[in-house]
Parts: sequence; C-alpha cells; structure tokens
Amino acid sequence: MERADLEQWRPKDVARLLALVETQRRYFQEIVASIPVGLLVLSPDLEIILANAAARKLLGLADSGSLRVRMDTILPGWVLERVGQALKSGTPQTNLVVEGEAPSRRRLRIGISVVRSWEEAEPEAVLAIEDLSAGLAMGQAAAPSASRAGQVPVPSAAVRGIAASELVDNLEAVVWAVELGSMRFLFVSQHAEELLGFPADFWINNPSFWADRVHPADRERVTRFYQRAIEQRQANACEFRAMAADGRVVWLRETVRVAMDSEGRPVLLAGISVDVTERRLLEQHMVQAERIEAVTKLASRMAHDLNNMLMILTGYSEELLSGLPPASPLRAEVQEILTAAERISGLTAHLLAFTRKQAAAAETIELEPVVSAVAERLGVEWKGSLRGDRVRANAGQMEPVLTAVIEAARKMLQPQGRITVEISSVEIREELQRAQAPLRRGEYAAITIAGPNGRGEVHLNGGSFERFLPEKDPADDTAARLAQAYGMVRQWGGDIGVANGAADGWLYRIFLERVAGPPGAPAPPRVEEAGPAPAGPGLETVLVVEDENGIRSLVRKFLSKHGFEVLEAANGEQALALVREFPRRIDLLITDMMMPQMGGRELVDRLHQQGRDMKILYISGYTDDASVYAAELPPGSAFLQKPFTLNSLLEKVRAVLNARS
Repeated sequence: MERADLEQWRPKDVARLLALVETQRRYFQEIVASIPVGLLVLSPDLEIILANAAARKLLGLADSGSLRVRMDTILPGWVLERVGQALKSGTPQTNLVVEGEAPSRRRLRIGISVVRSWEEAEPEAVLAIEDLSAGLAMGQAAAPSASRAGQVPVPSAAVRGIAASELVDNLEAVVWAVELGSMRFLFVSQHAEELLGFPADFWINNPSFWADRVHPADRERVTRFYQRAIEQRQANACEFRAMAADGRVVWLRETVRVAMDSEGRPVLLAGISVDVTERRLLEQHMVQAERIEAVTKLASRMAHDLNNMLMILTGYSEELLSGLPPASPLRAEVQEILTAAERISGLTAHLLAFTRKQAAAAETIELEPVVSAVAERLGVEWKGSLRGDRVRANAGQMEPVLTAVIEAARKMLQPQGRITVEISSVEIREELQRAQAPLRRGEYAAITIAGPNGRGEVHLNGGSFERFLPEKDPADDTAARLAQAYGMVRQWGGDIGVANGAADGWLYRIFLERVAGPPGAPAPPRVEEAGPAPAGPGLETVLVVEDENGIRSLVRKFLSKHGFEVLEAANGEQALALVREFPRRIDLLITDMMMPQMGGRELVDRLHQQGRDMKILYISGYTDDASVYAAELPPGSAFLQKPFTLNSLLEKVRAVLNARS
C-alpha cells in the first residue's frame, strides 16, 4: 500500500484496521504462549529475545523477569554451534537430540529455524524444544491457559520486528487448534501443506479431516488417546501414521493440551504436529541392525563350536575307516557317519556365509547403469533414475545384491502383481547419537523395490535378513543370498530395510551413500596362494596350538603317523613357553585363530617379535578376519577352514612347508 493511499483513509478506518491487527496479534500471541512445545528466540549474538512458558520450564528459566543468562549454561556447545550454522546459512537444523546427565537423564529434541523481521534486520533463530522423557507432557501445568496467559510475560509481537504469526509459520511443525464440540480445525499454521500436502484451508473447511488424516489402522487408537487427553485436561503426546495427499504414509508426533475458557470449561484442543518419519525409519533400521548383530554373534559361536566337534567326528571316522579291512561290514556304517557329518558341515557353511564379512572394498560407482541393467534383465518395471549419481559400493557385487533383493521380493508378490524399481535422493538429517547407528547424517541414494502384498510372508521387523539357513528346497537359496546382500550393503556404509508401502503393499529400500568424484579404481587383486608341492616324507617339526583337546590329539596322531615331529600346546602362553625351551628349529606352526586369552594372530606376532622364523598354517571353524577369506595372509602362511579332512590337512601342511618364503 502506498503512503498516499494511506493518507486518504479516514481516522475511524485506520482505527478499525489497527484494532484488527491488534486482535490478530493477541490471537497469535495466545497460540505461542499456550502451545505445549518450548519456543525460544535467539539473537545473532545468542541472547534470548523471547521464551514461552514451556521453554522457561524446560530450560529452568525464571517464570518472569529477566532472560539474561549464558546460553552455554543451559544448552550444550554443539547445539549452539548448530544455531550459528543455521543463522549463517539460513538452513533449518532439525531433530537434534540432547541427552541430559544423571540423575534426570532428560532427553530434549530441538529444531532450529531462521526468521527475519519485517525491516530485514539480522536473522534470528527460533528453537522449538520438545521433552521426550517426561511422560510426554512437557507443557503440563506450565503453559498458561487463555485466562492465565498474562501471568507469564510474553514480549510484544513487535519485539525485534518479529510477529507471533511469523514465528509460528516458520516452525518446522504444524500448530493447530480444534473446537472440542465438533472436532473441527479452527486454526492451522502455514506449514500444513508441506507436512501432508493439503493446504491449511483444506484442513479448516473439511469437517471430517480431523479423523480422515489418520491412517485407518491407527484411527481408533488415536481417537481414544484424544478422548483421554480431553477428559484428563492435561498435556499429552502420541505418534501415529497419517495419510498424505499423494498417498504417502507419514509418521506424526502430536503434542496437545486442552485450553479453557474464562470459566474453566474446556473449549479448544491446541497442539503441534511434527513429522517424525525419518526418526521412525532410523529407529527401525537400528532395531533391525541390533537383531542381526545378535544373530550374527550366535551364529559365529555355533559355527566355531560345531566345526570343532565335526573335526573330531570326521577325523576319527576317517582313521577308523582307513583301519578297517575292505570287506568289513562296518565300513558302510562308518561311511554313513561321515555322510551325516558332511550334511552338518553344509549347515555350518551357511552359518559362516552369514557371519563372514564378504563385501569387496567399496569404491565410487555410477548407480543408474547397474540398476537399469538388472531391472531389464529380471523383467521388472523401471520407473526412474538419478542420472550421473555416484555412490559408495562395489561394482562387481552391486548386481548380485540387487538380484537377491528382487528375487526375495518376487516370493511375496501377489498374482499379476508387478515389482517396480526406482532410485531417489534421500537426505538423512537426524542423528541417533549411537555408535552403531546404521545410517548417519548425509546424502544417500535410495533404491526402492516395491510391489503389492501377495502370498508371501512379509517380515517387516527385519526377519527377512536373518533367514540364512537353507529352505526345505535345497535349490532355493533366496534367503541366504538376501542375508549376504544385507551384510555387503552394511559394510559399504549403507543399509537395507523392509517396510509397509502404499495400499497395503510392501517395499524394500537400499540406502547407499552418495559420493562425489569419478568412478573409483577396481578392488585390489587377490593374493594367490602357493600350490601344493609333490608329496614326500615329512621330517620337519610342527607345533600344533589348539584349545580343543580332541582336535589337538587327532592332528598330533595323524601327522606323527606321516613322519612329522609334532609338539602340542593348549593355548598361546604354553606355545610361547614351549618355543623358548625347545632346543631346535620349529618349521611349521599350526594354530587355531580363535582361542581364549590369546588368538592365533597375536601368538604369531609375539613369536615374530622374539625373532622366531617359522611358517604358519591358521585353522579355524570361524573367524571374522576378512583378510583370511580374501587370502590376504603374510608370505609363508596359509589358512584351512574347519572341518577339514585329514588328507586335506596333510596336503596343506606339505604345500606350506615346500612353498618359497
């Protein structure tokens, strides 16, 4: 409006306009004062300009009076650094979680937005603070009702030029008010359309939208929650799935409180809605990762112990079989024992495949050509791509990973259903503040493999990735290959998850870290192992270090029979003492890699430090040392996987002894 136009207004028109502006100012001021989430406005030099009642209570500020306090006494330094970054860049910082110290252990979630005054002065930071630990009722008994708002001083709407309406609209959340009688929205802030895709007018003008926005599966639970909140007349919070305008499922966290009229009667339900979809995704992936880590530890221990027992079973059975006459009827029975042992050995191989770090070294690869080629080969619908996108993965193993996931998806497909594959860009902005979090803050490429639910079983809790043992059909290795794909992606710094999709469907999502730069060099070449030398009489001295008595005795007996001088030790300390006292050279050390107190690697390091030069043969039923399976062992050493036959042991011993140093 031009100043000349304003001068033509009559005084009473100007007075009416100012009264309207004042009414709106008070309306938004009441909303800011009463919402059950703390609001804190900071100047560029981090002075507190405004704090509503909930923020004062959460941060231990005085209910009234001066707000001159040192910010580093109420918020951690890293949060203040994020505030500075937001002020400098203008980019919001969301979902920052602050863990308090004992004994309170209070957890606060903080979002940072940046606003400017009407006069375009320096930007100021708005902090939305939510208590995640105090029974989800941070505003209870602290946020004033409409009749008591004046008891807690709220700075004027013109403080530093920031209007209350501007402050509300700049929150990364939706502030709303609902009439209790009709449960109809009376007010919705402008962030509403960004949250669910429906504009604020749609929220207000559709009487049934209060219930329609909630996912049908959660509607009854959410209705009961709000009924209790209204009856108890206290602040409360819940999380539920909401339906966006484009059919997406969005997880919302809503914190609410009941507003009273001047006579103490409940008239409004005021609340704030925050999108927590990303946090739910990260927590789901964390639970999945923790489950699989527990299963991996169990599987590795089972593989190690089973292989030790199988070593004894097969070794003595071979010895017994070699000592029986060719016509003995017992040979067939001993052979049945060996056949059963081989079948058990196959199960332990599946355990080892699941627990072993199998991913080749990650490199920079272009994602779109790999995904499109696999989609075309497997006949699935290709919906789009991010051309030129480069991710951290391995080019050789990316195709088997995609194939394993798509084949697993096909088993869940309903008749005439189609699988779709799409790549999208995803930014993870939330930090779980846990060391083993599967996804960190940053840019990712998400490969979504989706379809309608059908006859298959959908393990939405992550169980799909734990089924590493073979199916009833021996030829069906889908589950094992999916478990291996999960391990590979995790080793590249990504993750795989399975979740509900639109229209009761499902979707797998593969997250790969986006990186800049040209495609990387291929993985380092494998180190070839020396081939077996011609068989010959063994006159060398061999030291066997094994904590399993049965295996140690079996190896000593067998190698002695073939002409070797055999020494034995039950652990690393005994081996070191024996080497010190033995007067002659020891040619070969056979050691288990996993033993109590001192493993095989540490034993070899200690011997090298003492100047002992001998060749090494590592044996193990399980090891998580990736270099072992990649044959990346020092010269003069080799590895033999348990359970092994005695003849294969003899061949490996002779090969190591005859190989050039």
